[in-house]
Amino acid sequence: MAQPNISSELLRTLIAVVEQGGFIRAAEYLHKTQSTISQQMKKLEHELGVEVFKTVGRRRELTNEGEMLLGYAKRLLALQDDAIASLRTSGISGEVRLGVSQGVAEIMLPELLAGFASQNPEVRLFVETGYSPDLIAAYERGEYDLVITLSLDESSGKGELLAVEPLAWIAAESWEWSGNRRLPLATYTEFCQFRRACTVALDKAEVPWRIVYTTSSYQGLMAAVKSGLAITVRPESAVMGGTELVGARLGLPALPNVYTWLQYSPTLDAGCSLASLFKSEIAKKN
Repeated sequence: MAQPNISSELLRTLIAVVEQGGFIRAAEYLHKTQSTISQQMKKLEHELGVEVFKTVGRRRELTNEGEMLLGYAKRLLALQDDAIASLRTSGISGEVRLGVSQGVAEIMLPELLAGFASQNPEVRLFVETGYSPDLIAAYERGEYDLVITLSLDESSGKGELLAVEPLAWIAAESWEWSGNRRLPLATYTEFCQFRRACTVALDKAEVPWRIVYTTSSYQGLMAAVKSGLAITVRPESAVMGGTELVGARLGLPALPNVYTWLQYSPTLDAGCSLASLFKSEIAKKN
């Protein structure tokens, strides 16, 4: 009996379905239709001769075989990506001091930098995350070669505008708030501009609120939200499996847009290469 030959595309789709929290969000993430995602997963099951998903209520969850396959898929694709990257090394060397706003770092930074490092093994990366005003000031002092920052006002941003995205109210799926109690918030520290925008909007709308969870960790913040403890304010792209946009449903006030900015030294080859990668990845998401 011939061994099944599973394409990397099917494995990447499987990973997307799990990491994005379902077929619908995976379709949006991969820019495919939901029916295409379903067909690919049926093809994967047919090739393997096992069920990868099972139906639990309204949800589709991995079977034991699916869980096992997911682990192998991640390792196989990582090995494939490493092999391709090793054959495509750029020859660029040097050092890049990178400062990235927490709001950008939490969504795209680790995966992007891992890809850059594998393609540019001779480049030394020094990465720090922080709040945008601090990063801009440090860049102007020459402490960074490249910074990615955020602003909630286009006129206050500095550098090259990369993207514009709505700021949004995010809560656990089916999360309810009657309006008869103060709105529970999960936020970063008081220096976070998203936190300030959130509380200013609530005050103007005369919506009572209270901060019930403060953290400097994105994982901790979203865990508090997914548990139903509180609602938070992040860019729309921060929505993940188990959470949803709830501003319109709960009648919460409008929030400003988020502007993403890039500043870098054009005389540094490694910095220019990394800047190009940031531009490309952000363009894909907008």
